[in-house]
Amino acid sequence: MKQSERFAAAAAGTGADRPPVGAWIHFGSALWSAEHAAAAHLRFYAEYDWDYIKVMNDYRFAVPAGLTEITEPGQLARVGAEAVAHPEFDVQLDVLRRIRTAAPDAAVIDTVFSPLQTVVRSLGDSVIPHLRESPELAHQLLDAVTSRLEEYVARSGEVGVDGLFLAVTGAATDASSWGLSPAEFSAWVAPYDRRVLRAAAGVTRIIHAHGDGLNPGLLADYPAEVLSWSPAASDLAVGELYAGTGRVPMLGLDEVSSLYWPPSRVRQSVFAARAEAEDRLILAPGCTLHSDTPPAVLRALRASVEPVPSLV
Repeated sequence: MKQSERFAAAAAGTGADRPPVGAWIHFGSALWSAEHAAAAHLRFYAEYDWDYIKVMNDYRFAVPAGLTEITEPGQLARVGAEAVAHPEFDVQLDVLRRIRTAAPDAAVIDTVFSPLQTVVRSLGDSVIPHLRESPELAHQLLDAVTSRLEEYVARSGEVGVDGLFLAVTGAATDASSWGLSPAEFSAWVAPYDRRVLRAAAGVTRIIHAHGDGLNPGLLADYPAEVLSWSPAASDLAVGELYAGTGRVPMLGLDEVSSLYWPPSRVRQSVFAARAEAEDRLILAPGCTLHSDTPPAVLRALRASVEPVPSLV
């Protein structure tokens, strides 16, 4: 099967010839041109012969000039009112076009961050107390940011991406969720995430549930075909999740511990995931790999989907 066909078949649960495999790291490309960012992705793809290219999005959502953090609630209204034109979207679209053209057989997956996470990535987590203080302004801001993301996702579909990887924070209990309660998640995160996912209808939609102590029930009504999470940070059982939700799991490699694993440990991890999912999965790290992950680990991940050569 062609790489993009293999990815689509696995994501739809219709039977790929083998699980598609890929991995991703942050290249530190926030200040790079589209040409340089695309080149880094393409080199990583070619070096390891991945089936899919998860295109990182290290560019930040533009905020009003001179505003680097929220210090009083009124600034939320300013960010929302000025959330109109964002040049970083154009740069990311250029990255995607370059990758799509240079790698026609690969599945190309764009990365988008949850609207609330998009705000935090640009202004810091000190914004959270101000959202609590001014819920009306919070919703105005999140609505404005979501509208821009909906427009962007529609444009990325026109570029020819195969999937959308929506990074979701707030559904867990560790520090990455900023202390959000289930009620706050249901108010500030889920409704806006669902809008972004609906805007991506027509491509494979992947939810990446980030953090330790994940509460999968908070994501139950998200319109998505694939669920990515870190088994190292959650006790979710792969087989039970697939049976209960129909979502294809995207996992296989511990993104933290594998930094120090020998290739044999990588193979053990992947074979265990494949067995538990009965090969109905997309092989991937549970989250972003450390940028210093050894090439031997990445090569072992790629090789773990190939038949063992006969010794006869």
